[in-house]
Amino acid sequence: MDKAYDAVLQSEVDASVIAKTSYSFLRDRFRYQCLCCGEEVYLAAVDSSERSPHFRHRRGNNDTECERYLGQPGAVEHFAFLRKHKQEHIEFCFNKDRRIFEICASFSEDELQVYEEENSRMTVSSKYYVEPFLSIPLNKGVFIPGGKSYFTITEFSTEYFVSFNSGVSRCIYQDVMRATEKINIFRVRMQDEHCRHQTSSLLYTDTKYIGISENEEALQELASLEYVISEEEMFSFTTENRIFYGLQFYVKRAEFSVLCFLQKHDYQIETAEAFSILWPPVYTRDSYSICTGDTVYVHSSFELIPHGNMNAGGTFVREISRNVLELHIDDEVIIHEKNIDICIQRERKLGNETVLEEPVTTYSDRYTVPDQYNYFLFDQNGCTRLTPGSNVYLSESDRIVGYKNGHLKAFVCACPKEKTGTRQLIDDILKYHPQSEPFELDDFMDIITDETVLSYLENCYRSGRINTVIKRYIKEELI
Repeated sequence: MDKAYDAVLQSEVDASVIAKTSYSFLRDRFRYQCLCCGEEVYLAAVDSSERSPHFRHRRGNNDTECERYLGQPGAVEHFAFLRKHKQEHIEFCFNKDRRIFEICASFSEDELQVYEEENSRMTVSSKYYVEPFLSIPLNKGVFIPGGKSYFTITEFSTEYFVSFNSGVSRCIYQDVMRATEKINIFRVRMQDEHCRHQTSSLLYTDTKYIGISENEEALQELASLEYVISEEEMFSFTTENRIFYGLQFYVKRAEFSVLCFLQKHDYQIETAEAFSILWPPVYTRDSYSICTGDTVYVHSSFELIPHGNMNAGGTFVREISRNVLELHIDDEVIIHEKNIDICIQRERKLGNETVLEEPVTTYSDRYTVPDQYNYFLFDQNGCTRLTPGSNVYLSESDRIVGYKNGHLKAFVCACPKEKTGTRQLIDDILKYHPQSEPFELDDFMDIITDETVLSYLENCYRSGRINTVIKRYIKEELI
């Protein structure tokens, strides 16, 4: 078949155009899908002198039924609109702050509306015929439309099965974690702590990654390579009932020893490309670069190929000078080339922002934990998960936080205490701490305080003695 759906550029692409670009050789799994059946396809006959480049199904020979169906009028447009690859919804990540593995899911508002009407749940299991270890309602109370939601993976597996219709049909995600002796690579994101699993076997220089493995010696060998720069020490952590080792690094040069090591772990490395937005200034939101106007000027070390490594047409790109281009942003422009993966969106096209419910704050010195949310106590001992029905006594610095499906819902704080007046404080100290000492006027010559304290000092001057505790409070400016 000549056309396929590109899950990265989120548009229909032509095999002859893809064959002319460098990134067609990246062997990214799950990137291209059949416009008819939705299964994964790959680019074939790239270097052939007998056949033109085309897409083929990975499960063997080309599916003749798909070929016939795509010949029907309107079929390509119909399926290009309906088919969205599973990689658009699901990612696997490593949380570098919490040091756990996560599954990330994102859905549009329309998709969540349909799922909510059908009372669907997203389930995740480590094997096809076992009970899911995650079962999450697909609704707007759990997922923010258009945003990313992260859930902790508690069971180890090399592959995971995900369903969006309560387990009726499941998608399989293979090669999520490698064998014990192999290294798993996660790409570091600058925006947050979630590092995305590297689905491609190709790495790039000057790009930050985190290598994770159960084999400590493999990471030690990686850290010892000459052109591998590790800014932090190797660390270890325990999750999914296993001990893992991690190392954050980047490769300065694709040197022979680095190539050999990565090849041993089924990875390759190439020199990175460069891409930057010169003008106007943009800001980042949810990993998107947001521009306020319809034109941006960019510097690119590679050629932008319409419907090849970008989803826009040729009329949206104009060359200003060498490596400097003018891009017209109608809605959004997606650019994917080697290590570059960027989406530029126009601000006015984003629609209304989702208004999140503000957490409710409650004040109580003695709080009985309800079963409405998941509650955690933050005090001087750290963080403690609370059991529904238990009673908690709060001091002034303690706080209880309630979560529901990862969303902040409630705060519980101790009742605010009225500030003790200066006169009352002096009387209490005199009552409970009666010790005194000789009064020295020179000790208080430079003191600036209120009338209550000055009146007390005047009485001390007459009597010749001062309360020891009050003297210290005055010196430390506590009263």
